[in-house]
Amino acid sequence: MIEGISKIFSKEQFQQAQHLLNSLTLEQKFWLSGYLTGVNQSGGLLGEDLGINNEQVERLVDIQQAPESQIEVTVLYGTHTGNSHLIAEKASEILKSKGVSVNLVGMPDYNVRKLKDEKNLLVVVSTHGEGEPPVSAEDFHAFIYGKKAPKLEGLNFGVVALGDSSYINFCKTGNDIYNQLLKLGAKNIHDIIELDVDFKDQVESVLPGIINQFSGNNTSGEAINNQANTVVKVDTDQWVEAEVLEKVLLNGRGSNKATYHIELDIENKGITYEPGDALEVISKNNPVLVDGILTKLGLDPETKIQIQGQEKSLREALIANYEITVVTPPVIKKYAELAQNSKLNSLIDDQEKLKEYLYGSDFLDLLNDFSTEVSVNDLQNILRKLPARLYSISSSYEYNPDEVHITVGAVKYHLNDREHQGVCSGFLAEEIQIGDELLIRIKKNEGFRLPEDHNVKVIMVGPGTGIAPFRSFLQQREAVGAKGENWLFFGDQYFETDFLYQTELLKYRKNGLLKDVSVAFSRDQEEKIYVQHRLRENGALIYQWIKDGAYFYLCGDMNRMAKDVKKELVNIIAEHGKISVREAADYFKEVKSSRRFQEDVY
Repeated sequence: MIEGISKIFSKEQFQQAQHLLNSLTLEQKFWLSGYLTGVNQSGGLLGEDLGINNEQVERLVDIQQAPESQIEVTVLYGTHTGNSHLIAEKASEILKSKGVSVNLVGMPDYNVRKLKDEKNLLVVVSTHGEGEPPVSAEDFHAFIYGKKAPKLEGLNFGVVALGDSSYINFCKTGNDIYNQLLKLGAKNIHDIIELDVDFKDQVESVLPGIINQFSGNNTSGEAINNQANTVVKVDTDQWVEAEVLEKVLLNGRGSNKATYHIELDIENKGITYEPGDALEVISKNNPVLVDGILTKLGLDPETKIQIQGQEKSLREALIANYEITVVTPPVIKKYAELAQNSKLNSLIDDQEKLKEYLYGSDFLDLLNDFSTEVSVNDLQNILRKLPARLYSISSSYEYNPDEVHITVGAVKYHLNDREHQGVCSGFLAEEIQIGDELLIRIKKNEGFRLPEDHNVKVIMVGPGTGIAPFRSFLQQREAVGAKGENWLFFGDQYFETDFLYQTELLKYRKNGLLKDVSVAFSRDQEEKIYVQHRLRENGALIYQWIKDGAYFYLCGDMNRMAKDVKKELVNIIAEHGKISVREAADYFKEVKSSRRFQEDVY
């Protein structure tokens, strides 16, 4: 092709043309192709002055449309439950529809040495818990912050960050990556996009803008959003109604806790699930709390408002559509703009004090502590949509395909001279009875899966309601006849009242499905004993299992228990592997990278 061009253009002309082509967007190249063709067909200056025939024009047009000029975008995602993967796939589909070459890859499979050669990068990443990267994003996150991170002056990038605004460090991982890529010299083609738990509603309006920047369409966001070919619909399962078949209080009389086992009928509902998946449940707010808010604000409960295309009374909307049992950082900041209260502003400016205040506070607490006049419109603008709550599924579809079970710990506590409760756990514990119906759907969790090899050993650590997915695991391994040994570590407050699923677990131990059940009941003795202490006592055997290829699973509280268990696991590897703690941490990292350590923490 170069040899043919040299017969038409001088070397200087070709270099000038090539320089021009390199500076054009894909859209501009297509336009120029059409222009050159049109000029030739009309007998314009190109033919008269240069004597270029139709064949030569077609060859020149081929240059404009040659594959090497096609825009290439790497779409890189880091995910825990699969949401980032879902959005990354949708972004890839749209980019491909615009003629863009796409490389869709998960962060664990991405060769970080290729980053320095990337030209266009779209990152879609979630934040896990209180600002930590999901396991799948840890290596990439560490690489760009490490000494080996390359300069990236030639990279154009965008970031779509997922998170939960009920956490102080909302979308922190996405912001970390965005800011660090800028520091490394990369150019942001769009401001960071932050998506909350209701991302399926948000993504339709915000994703096209960043996609069109990559595809060469740099028109305004408004124009982009109106283009039919950039409409975004994230596919998801439909909500279904499921009847409550059983509701059993698992704790004994005198317990400090109320943990319920709930069974739902999904026969002929078109629902399937895997061990490790969660159940999304739509709940309603306690009418007592709603009435307290309306009374405090002096608002008419029967005021009609529009919500999601429906007309409802304000009271009905507060019960079913808005989150009021949790105050998120965005909510308190919006409220502060309205209240103009210096004490509230000072609170917001102190992150530690803000975090302490938000823990356990509901919207009525905020109204009582920092009173101001709030209109109906203000209320709608301040509050966020009530998200569905997730519960780890505690049953196996293979074992019982007509039902799905969940294990629910009722959240109830006394604060500011009145009772508080978790929105969904309170709803399920106090409002829902056998025979009632719940709106549910399955939430896939690809980051928490049993090994495909049924002969592999499995260690499970799940204190409290963290036992839920492991009941599912055990039912599944029994249903498929898995030969690999299973070892469960369970803990709670008291043996007599809080040994959840005791009868089932002891049966599994008796018939050999469970090699052992190691229990830790913290308050049965003066010195508190937790699951990490039981791990330490069995350290030699645990190390041997891990060395032999066992999978290690962890479910439960992320803030204390999960951190203590992981720290203890590293210590076990160091002690029984006779290596340093630093070497043990590297070994543990390798175990995680191979997906032999998986966690579902909250």
